[in-house]
Amino acid sequence: MLDHLRRIVIEGPVGSGKSALAQRLAQYLRAGELPDGARHNPFLERFYREPQRYALAMQLACLNQRTTQLQQWQTAMLAGHRMITNFLFARDRLYASLTLEADELALYDALAARLQVPAQRADLVIMLQATPSLLRERILRRGLPGETAIDESYLQRLHDAYGELFHRYDDAPVLIVDTAHFNPVDNDSDFRTLLSRIENMRGRKAFLNLAAR
Repeated sequence: MLDHLRRIVIEGPVGSGKSALAQRLAQYLRAGELPDGARHNPFLERFYREPQRYALAMQLACLNQRTTQLQQWQTAMLAGHRMITNFLFARDRLYASLTLEADELALYDALAARLQVPAQRADLVIMLQATPSLLRERILRRGLPGETAIDESYLQRLHDAYGELFHRYDDAPVLIVDTAHFNPVDNDSDFRTLLSRIENMRGRKAFLNLAAR
């Protein structure tokens, strides 16, 4: 199934469920998985405690990690492997714009421009949506270290930034999925619905919203 899709990216704000969906989809399609590894960023927990102090270090560590990951992504593609990942490289600039001061962002952009980052080609991007209040509820429920400090105002800014990103994104077809009443990770029926919608997707952008039915 979905044999025409060799490179699939799952995206969405923190708490949207992208990591779990990427894992389930990779298992179902017998594809390789390239996790974003954000939780292993050595500055992440310190950033959650003191955002202003550690934002630049956290973003630069992530940028360095992405360079390696995109080289792995490209190598896998050249070898003919089918791959699923839960990060879109454009997302890192989005987070940087939300967390860095103007001079820090200028430094981040200058360093990013100097890196030889391979292009992240994709056949499909699945963008998971949820309201800031629902994201906050999910974050509190899973209780990962540091994440409980994320407030709803930041999640609102993140939600809006993702909306803007995918409003203009045109590098690959995008399926935007509202997860308020839809759980393709834990609900087999929802997972089958997702697969069917992907299989029958036409055009560059489509929406899956069960509440709108």
